[in-house]
Amino acid sequence: MEKETHYENYPFGIVCTSIVLTVLSYTVGTVIFYLINSLLGIGYIILCLISIIIGIKFRCTFCYYYGKRCSSGLGKMAKLFFKKGNPNEFRNPKNLMLPAIFSFSVLFLPLIGAIILTIIRFSWIFLILFASYLIIAVVSGFVLKKNLFCKYCKQGKMGCPAYEGMQRKKSVFV
Repeated sequence: MEKETHYENYPFGIVCTSIVLTVLSYTVGTVIFYLINSLLGIGYIILCLISIIIGIKFRCTFCYYYGKRCSSGLGKMAKLFFKKGNPNEFRNPKNLMLPAIFSFSVLFLPLIGAIILTIIRFSWIFLILFASYLIIAVVSGFVLKKNLFCKYCKQGKMGCPAYEGMQRKKSVFV
């Protein structure tokens, strides 16, 4: 039987990989919306920032990695802006729903935008942006989340719907 392992503080390489993928996905998503309309591009950037703030407030403040270097790098940032919450509230649906809505919006809206853009004004560059976003944000995000970020997460082992979903275990949403 394999020994359960987790990081107390994630290695810088993992944090940097996570941050680079996040910035790249936000950048490609912004470009997609900017090509539709410049105000949509600005709106998407604002949505990304709001999503991060909501995630920090409603997820990171209750997480084991509050004040520590987690896979996303937001655990340390949480301590700078918000006080620590009760760790027992991590799985509370009121702390799950709002961040999930914003997170999935930030993730999937650029795909919808790229499809619309490709249909109404077909161009190879739009198709390349769609494929790039799909690879950077969706495929690599889910593959790395399961095999690198969540795999060594102490909070995941303590109880986390995302971790349970990645491991195909029962979650509070099922």
